[in-house]
Amino acid sequence: MRRFLFLVCFIVVSMTSSYAQRGFAIVVDPKSYKEAKLEIEQYAAAIEAVQGLKVYKVIDRWGVPDSIRAELIRLHTKKRYPIEGAVFIGDIPVAMIRDAQHLTSAFKMDQRRDRKQSSVPSDRFYDDFGLQFTYLDKDEDAPWFYYSLSAESGQYLRPDIYTGRIRPTDCNGISRYDKLRGYLKKVVAEKLGGNVLDNMLFFGGHGYISESMVARMDEKEGLYEHFPWLRRQKNGIGFIDHTQEDVIKFRLMNELMRPELDYAVLHHHGYWDTQYLNNIPRPKNPLQAKEMIQSYGRAHIRAAREKGKSVDSMMVKMERRFDIPHTWLGNTFEPEICRKDSVEDADLDLHLADFATYDFKPNCRVVMIDACFCGSFHKEDCIANEYIFSAGKNIACIANTVNVLQDKWSDRYMGLLGLGMCVGDVARYSGYLESHVIGDPTFAFTPAVKGVNVNKLLADDDASVWKKWLHRSDLPELQCMAIEQMNRERLVSSAELLDIFRTSPNAIVRIQALVSLSELRDDYFIEAIKLAVDDSYEMVQRLALRFLGQSGDERLIPSLIKICISNNTSERCNFNALNALSFYPEDKLLAEFDKQFSSDGICYINKKEVGNTIRKAIKSASERWVDDTMSIVADDTTDKARRSNIRTLRNYCPHYLVPHLLSYVKESGQPEMQVMLLEALGWHRYSYTAPQIAACAKEMSENMNLPLEVREEALKTYKRVK
Repeated sequence: MRRFLFLVCFIVVSMTSSYAQRGFAIVVDPKSYKEAKLEIEQYAAAIEAVQGLKVYKVIDRWGVPDSIRAELIRLHTKKRYPIEGAVFIGDIPVAMIRDAQHLTSAFKMDQRRDRKQSSVPSDRFYDDFGLQFTYLDKDEDAPWFYYSLSAESGQYLRPDIYTGRIRPTDCNGISRYDKLRGYLKKVVAEKLGGNVLDNMLFFGGHGYISESMVARMDEKEGLYEHFPWLRRQKNGIGFIDHTQEDVIKFRLMNELMRPELDYAVLHHHGYWDTQYLNNIPRPKNPLQAKEMIQSYGRAHIRAAREKGKSVDSMMVKMERRFDIPHTWLGNTFEPEICRKDSVEDADLDLHLADFATYDFKPNCRVVMIDACFCGSFHKEDCIANEYIFSAGKNIACIANTVNVLQDKWSDRYMGLLGLGMCVGDVARYSGYLESHVIGDPTFAFTPAVKGVNVNKLLADDDASVWKKWLHRSDLPELQCMAIEQMNRERLVSSAELLDIFRTSPNAIVRIQALVSLSELRDDYFIEAIKLAVDDSYEMVQRLALRFLGQSGDERLIPSLIKICISNNTSERCNFNALNALSFYPEDKLLAEFDKQFSSDGICYINKKEVGNTIRKAIKSASERWVDDTMSIVADDTTDKARRSNIRTLRNYCPHYLVPHLLSYVKESGQPEMQVMLLEALGWHRYSYTAPQIAACAKEMSENMNLPLEVREEALKTYKRVK
């Protein structure tokens, strides 16, 4: 690896922007630069003319991630024109990150599986200079380099620059270089044209956040806080829900092709080649119910045959299980029926092939795809790539390379796009290993509000200026960023953050205050959670209930029980509340339930029966993970079962049982289990037991009698939860 530390990049510095105060790097492979030199030069000129950034062109001659990273660090630390961002054009090597799953929102795959599947493709390798990595290996069949996050590294994300990926590939019969030239031409045209963000769309797909209508209703109110200039007679915010039509994708595609559409947020499940939009349509009459059952049965029988199973036995099984007449499934393999089922199934979702099949040309300039895997830029194709390389006016997608948490704060700082912030900074401040800009990260809308230069505010990062915005509510999104920047430097107190949470009329500001308090994890954070579970905005409630479960502080039990006995809790909040129950002691939950439910203020028809049902649910939830957790420390547990339960511990850990786990991890004498358990305990940074976990991890990291791998994992855990 020593050879990778040499400077291996050839630099061409554009000299046309002597007035610029900041810089930007275009990192491109030699072949792409040769094939699209004119378009890259025009792209660089447009960045300098419109954004006022000095552009550095970095020609990657060797294809080694370490060398590119070293050059980006050098350019970022220059006294004159330091870079604020970079774009990777063409075949720039992909860093596949391991041992850093805690930096993702949801990715928790067993790393003993195929490394291509169990690693996270992430450009945080290039843009977060506080992270340190150990080189592992390279794939022979792909430009994928594997790195482990080291124990010496910081264990949180705070990218120093923003980045974006423009990686065309030779798929669908079109040369990657033709795609690149075409894309850069439309980027230049859009930059020079200017466009105010005044027309947007949000979409709700099946199964996402429990399909909560309350969440979607509140989301539109939140969008008006992000984009207050859209509160006017002309409708600037549109909404599509998957329940509006049995096949929603054509309506969604048509909307995304509207030439005036500026920004879209798409909430749904996804994969690298699919946007999952609809579920199987609900039958509206007996005939449709019959057709749904037939279609379901045929699909299972065909799947059985593909796996080499007996079709006849599968048919008999289906008939017995669902009491289906044999005649309902007799046409399973008729060609016309197979085609019909295939088309109906394909129409439920948006696939890569649909871009060509339907000549789908998204014109929406920026699309946030709040879904798993749709931004898998390391593959030969992905959904986000199809968006940006289409003939439409789409310039950038914000998308994810692996799976993503449904309950994350997905709209964080998006309102700053409307104030002229470049799209790269949305992903930069998202705080996730998997979130990336696919396309030009410098793309920005013309500010909708005059007199505010967001990009300059972020570049200058002047505490005195941020302080002035800390309590200004006329532009809530800027107030949010002021809270973020002040909290990063610990220039705002917990008491002040709690006061902002109590008094702000803006939901997005309350979210920001709550999230900022979660980083401090003190008594003010607990008080904020108590207030937040009763908040008028669904996302504040939802995040608070997640924090409540992640905390385990018994002072929160009354707030949790209050939500559990409410008869009008939204679907996703109820989901998070039920999860939270499993992390608290059964006796204290039931005692609080009995106290609250016996109150005259609790009104239910058939109150006794309802009370028994809720009590049973609380008891069942509180017992859910106890046996699995305690089996970790039991002498008679097999290694296989212990491994499985330790992995589960990342998401599901009754906090009051942590002392048992700490005793085991110190005394077990099994390095493999100690490493796994330390890693799992490191996920519980919001737990009231975090100080105990940190103390144990620090002690173990300094114990020279322990194996090196145990000490290093202990150090990582200490840094994560301290």
